[in-house]
Amino acid sequence: MATRMPARLSTGRGHRRARAPLGLAPAALAAAVLLAALLPSGGQAASLTAGQTSPAAAARTAAPPTSPLDTLGAIYTPERTTFRIWSPDTPDVRVDIGGRSHPLGPVSLDGYSDVYQAVVEGDLKGQTYQFRVAGRAVPDPYAQMVKPGTTQGVVLNSAAVGPTGGWAPTPALAAREDAVIYELGVRDFTIDPSSGVDPDKRGKFLGLVQGGTTHDGVSTGLDHLKELGVTDVELMPSFDFGSTVPNWGYDPLDYNVPEEQYSQFTDPEDRVREFKDMVDAFHRNGIRVIMDVVYNHTYSKDVLQGITPEYYTPVDLSGTGNSLDDGNPMVSRMIRDSLEHWVRDYNVDGFRFDLMGIHHYANVAGWARYLNAAYPGRTLQFHGEPWSGGVADPQESQKVRYGTVPALADAHVGVFNGAYRDAIRGGTRDAVMAYMGGSGDANAVATGMRGSPLATRSTDPLPNPWDPAFALDPEQTVNYVSVHDDLGLWDKITYSGGTGGADGSAGRIDRFAAGMVLTSQGVPFISEGDEFLRSKVVGGDYTTAMNSYDAPDTVNALHWGDKTANAAVLRYYKDAIALRKATPALRLTSWDAVHDQMATRTDGQVVVSAISSRPGAPDVPDTVVVDNPTDTDYTVALPPGTWTKVLDASGSTHAPDATCGGLAVTVFTRN
Repeated sequence: MATRMPARLSTGRGHRRARAPLGLAPAALAAAVLLAALLPSGGQAASLTAGQTSPAAAARTAAPPTSPLDTLGAIYTPERTTFRIWSPDTPDVRVDIGGRSHPLGPVSLDGYSDVYQAVVEGDLKGQTYQFRVAGRAVPDPYAQMVKPGTTQGVVLNSAAVGPTGGWAPTPALAAREDAVIYELGVRDFTIDPSSGVDPDKRGKFLGLVQGGTTHDGVSTGLDHLKELGVTDVELMPSFDFGSTVPNWGYDPLDYNVPEEQYSQFTDPEDRVREFKDMVDAFHRNGIRVIMDVVYNHTYSKDVLQGITPEYYTPVDLSGTGNSLDDGNPMVSRMIRDSLEHWVRDYNVDGFRFDLMGIHHYANVAGWARYLNAAYPGRTLQFHGEPWSGGVADPQESQKVRYGTVPALADAHVGVFNGAYRDAIRGGTRDAVMAYMGGSGDANAVATGMRGSPLATRSTDPLPNPWDPAFALDPEQTVNYVSVHDDLGLWDKITYSGGTGGADGSAGRIDRFAAGMVLTSQGVPFISEGDEFLRSKVVGGDYTTAMNSYDAPDTVNALHWGDKTANAAVLRYYKDAIALRKATPALRLTSWDAVHDQMATRTDGQVVVSAISSRPGAPDVPDTVVVDNPTDTDYTVALPPGTWTKVLDASGSTHAPDATCGGLAVTVFTRN
């Protein structure tokens, strides 16, 4: 690795269709939903005869291509390797390989500008190469593998390296609202011996997918994720970064290379295969893989400015001193090509963009539209933070903010809903618990419960860039109360004065907050260990817990004994996830559905929503959700019919009464 420095911390902070319970839909309905997702509005699907496969299923089953992408970098074939690099400032470009230096000449490529190219004959697989611009040794921004600690790339066709057992189909996701996302750090999740993972795999890519691990007789690792019921894992940075672990790695060096500190191998092809084996193993266990990507800045300006300063913005927008400028078409194209590299060659299922607010919303939409069209049936996920971390942005109206999210709807791009987060839990580092603690703004919670929908259906950007009612589609709000940044949920509760432990008021507040996330419209997001009250506070040190990006394993590692100690909390999370997956009314898929099929009101501090899952009967609700932040019971007036209470403060239940306990989410379903 290059000389390392502390990494920065990312800032804390349609049409309607009927739904069916996940995993319970008849095959015909499931196929219809998948086909509908591929058709333009009003389109007609050709009928499938026996033995035919739907386009969506075919896309999930097809193995990725093995030919290299025709982009920049080192494009390998056994006969020759083509070297290309963007150099807008000088024609003095060379590549050193095999003891020889080769000049690059200008070449015209569709979609690129100021590209220089050299074709070197012979089979160069596995050889290192070094680009030089005006005599300076510079990295290859498109390198598919690198020699650690240098700016040298390694000639490789990563597309041709398959996983050990061949690709399994990617897990189906009929709608993005069906996702339940679980964020984890590759190291933090398994590095502690209590993970039960083999010592050589702890903190490594393959440690994430080792099956059969236990601690104190309960499942850990991969089997725990399956037990919990999540649909997606979101891997914190796992491409090549500049910091030495333990560190979360929000300081990229090489965007297309798996991080070697998470690898058990040194051979380039083995490292590629290892990452693909991890992705494939998740898929074989029914879990999709989202990558946390950091295209907003690099480890330092030294990473790319030796090629050209045009990679970076004139003013710092990231808080790191080196924000990338995707307003430059070639930087934007580099990002799109990198995203495609991971989707096409590594079979990942989506991306979480760190500080997405640095990016131009038109570019983000363009990247997502391109990938959705190029890889149909994959239901790729795109979401990120709609804020930046540096100085005020002179181009704010052009960047991703709540107010520009409506313009991203057709590209299926969403954002982290910090407004809903703060309405539920208060500020990221303060000692105020807001609604989950019995105070706060009930109207703000009501907005979040509904998926933060636009007041009026439109794709136009909003006048207020921070309007909390921003979503044209529920999939555009990622709902959360805890993430790697700042205080996790349990630490926030105890820091704010919550007492009584897991079985007392603090534990009840935790379940209340999680319950709101898991019963709101949109896409729910859980941070690793929240389901068993993970804490990063060691010896009363909340300051480190607030900013633990480079803290030791004693702070950030999951301690799996917490799963046994807090089994009742875990049971609640499992029950709420299962209920969400079985209840279509909690997963509406359009602005129209929320507008027509969901009636929300406040009664003092209590928020009540009556929801119909059926577009044909929008005024006949089949699900009622009640958020009660008070310390007393609330009796809800249920719509006509026979109703059963199915979720309360303890988890799954089956009761005929209409009582809603305090500091709790209560859910009723019509019999």
